[in-house]
Amino acid sequence: MTKRLREIVEYRELLRNMIVTELKLRYRDSVLGFLWSVLNPLFFLLILAVVFSRIMRIQIPNYAIFLLSGLTSWQMMQQTVVIATASIVANQGIFKKIYVPKIIFPLANVLARYVDHLILTVVLFGFMLGFRMPFRWPLLLAPALIVLHFLFSLGLSLITSVIYIKIKDIQHILGIAFQALFYITPILYSPEDLPPSFRPLFTFNPFYYFVQCFRFPIYYASLPPRNDFLILCALTAVVLAAGLALFYKKEKSFIFHMS
Repeated sequence: MTKRLREIVEYRELLRNMIVTELKLRYRDSVLGFLWSVLNPLFFLLILAVVFSRIMRIQIPNYAIFLLSGLTSWQMMQQTVVIATASIVANQGIFKKIYVPKIIFPLANVLARYVDHLILTVVLFGFMLGFRMPFRWPLLLAPALIVLHFLFSLGLSLITSVIYIKIKDIQHILGIAFQALFYITPILYSPEDLPPSFRPLFTFNPFYYFVQCFRFPIYYASLPPRNDFLILCALTAVVLAAGLALFYKKEKSFIFHMS
């Protein structure tokens, strides 16, 4: 593992250039540029806030902050994994010609996507100011939670990028799976609003722990429940370890499967 990390450090300039290039290509010929990374989720937030707070009458104080904190956590994982899934296949022309640590490609995709997520997090803090939400010391946990989101997203992206080499349908399957998971993750509603008999079922959803733990220091101004946080850390460690193990086990065969 030390050798792998040393390789990434040696190729840090390539990694940086790939991140910058991806960000430039994503917003090329766009008038608003990086603002789209904020406008898209905010427009989605507006629709959901109107539907659920005004029409369906969900009684949650400061619902916009409640919703945006959940959406921010969700997009850190959902958007990142869906986009990074094709990272190896999309860059096969490079590593077929020269040696490059192949993990650079999904890593660059994930890091580039997290630039958008960090911008959205700053906007979330701006909303907190606008709604006069308290900035208390548990908010200091937010950077660590973002790192855990990043590591989990990276591990999951490594797994799906390997699967994508053989099964291109995985990207469509992920889209459907994330769409279903969105509604069984407490983003639009609080777990306390669910019937008691249903609540244990939601704890089998790994995204439940990320959304809940991210929301606590922001919306509730308190630390997340200890058990939820420990489960989140364990999920991150397991998924990242599994992703790295699978990726490095299969990377030598990438060229043969894509030839």
